[in-house]
Amino acid sequence: MTRIVQAELMRFGRRRTVLLAGLGALGYALLATFTVINGAKATGVASRQSGTTLAMLSGHGGGTQAFAVGASFVGFFIFVIFIALMATEFSGGTFRALLLRDPHRRRLIVGKLLGLLLVAAAVVATAEVLSFGLSLLVAPSKHIATSAWMSWGGLGAGLHDYATVFGGIVGWAIFGTTLGVIFRSAPIALGVGFAWAGPFENIVSRSWGTGYRIFPGQVLDSLIRGGTIELGMARAVFTAMIYAAVAGAVALTLVSRRDVTA
Repeated sequence: MTRIVQAELMRFGRRRTVLLAGLGALGYALLATFTVINGAKATGVASRQSGTTLAMLSGHGGGTQAFAVGASFVGFFIFVIFIALMATEFSGGTFRALLLRDPHRRRLIVGKLLGLLLVAAAVVATAEVLSFGLSLLVAPSKHIATSAWMSWGGLGAGLHDYATVFGGIVGWAIFGTTLGVIFRSAPIALGVGFAWAGPFENIVSRSWGTGYRIFPGQVLDSLIRGGTIELGMARAVFTAMIYAAVAGAVALTLVSRRDVTA
């Protein structure tokens, strides 16, 4: 499996890919920082319907607040990327060709997923660092105190935000991989993914509050945010782990039992 992971790292470690990933992280940091800080409200609660408050930005986690809040909108983007990458592996015949070198199907798909997640981990870390730096520059113009950001509590909050954001990304990646394995066609898998995680979940949840606590996409959104008033952190982690385990089991079962004909 180590060789499979290394191959994925080499594939996405090319200079052009690294440059594009860096620019993407910078663009995300710019958009998230200015949007969250400029839209901060005087009061509010940890709900999807309310924005970040000035009190939250002045606390220990204020330096990475923009990174964490903005990441909830990036999860779906990660979902789409993994669907496209994994489905293309089958439809383009790449997965079948790789099986000629390594016939262990489960090990192959897990290794590819791990390699992609390592790349994602580096991009997420870069985005958080850039967002923190930009927040330091923008905060004085909004009269936001930043002294707490530099404390041990601030470091702990930053690590916590990274863990929750990356945990949500792992969940989206597993879901995307599962759809790619199920349909083996990027257009079909993307269509199903868009329909479910996009309009269906969001429309239904707005009229049926329970949807925020049980729909996979909404659960991952709560996890990335570090918990919301609709779904606490502990329950978000537990529910996300169950969904990810089920999705992973489905993907591994299909990979091991279905013929690879493309």
